[in-house]
Amino acid sequence: MASVWKRLQRVGKHASKFQFVASYQELMVECTKKWQPDKLVVVWTRRSRRKSSKAHSWQPGIKNPYRGVVVWPVPENIEITVTLFKDPHAEEFEDKEWTFVIENKIGFQ
Repeated sequence: MASVWKRLQRVGKHASKFQFVASYQELMVECTKKWQPDKLVVVWTRRSRRKSSKAHSWQPGIKNPYRGVVVWPVPENIEITVTLFKDPHAEEFEDKEWTFVIENKIGFQ
């Protein structure tokens, strides 16, 4: 029933496809004494859609062992294609919220 409601909300609106690219190069993560990550991935998500980077090792810093970085030797580009809708009487497209999530992958290569 939710998909019918979504379609009804789009009646009379103009759809446009956009492509977005995120380029991952370096990520700084601050941890605690109780938790330090192993391998981290960056996930770009909206509802059930997920685009993940490859897992990379977290390296603790020399000055502060609880603050470390993940470095991509070659920047990793993740692409998404998004359909945005615009009411003919509006100047802007409707919002769609995507979220970046950092996940710890224990034991993954």
